[in-house]
Amino acid sequence: MKKSEEISRLPDTELEIMKVIWNGGENLSTSEIKEKLETKRPWNISALQTLLNRLIDRGFLDSYKEGKNRFYIAIVEENAYLALENRVFLNKVNNNSLTKLVASLYDSRAISQNDLDELAIYIRQKTGGEKE
Repeated sequence: MKKSEEISRLPDTELEIMKVIWNGGENLSTSEIKEKLETKRPWNISALQTLLNRLIDRGFLDSYKEGKNRFYIAIVEENAYLALENRVFLNKVNNNSLTKLVASLYDSRAISQNDLDELAIYIRQKTGGEKE
């Protein structure tokens, strides 16, 4: 698996494909990926294959052929990609201030007092203030 420093950000459509692969199990065929994507909107098979090949070129996927089917395996783990996206977002939007992010989410009612309480418990557990 690639380190998060080596990972590039994905355009929305490629990220949509990666989410299907990350949530789909070990390896999915082109038709399985297309089927899962089509629960949201129709997909053209040749456009999908182009995007899958682009994800291979970017180092996100590997593939192999078995019979008539091509199967895809994630090389980049979802957690590594999310770590990258979260760092970029925190820096870009909130100037690397987690407090500013949480305050903004709370003030806009995107998170509740209960969410804040859960976050406080998580922080205490991770900093040794409370046993897990």
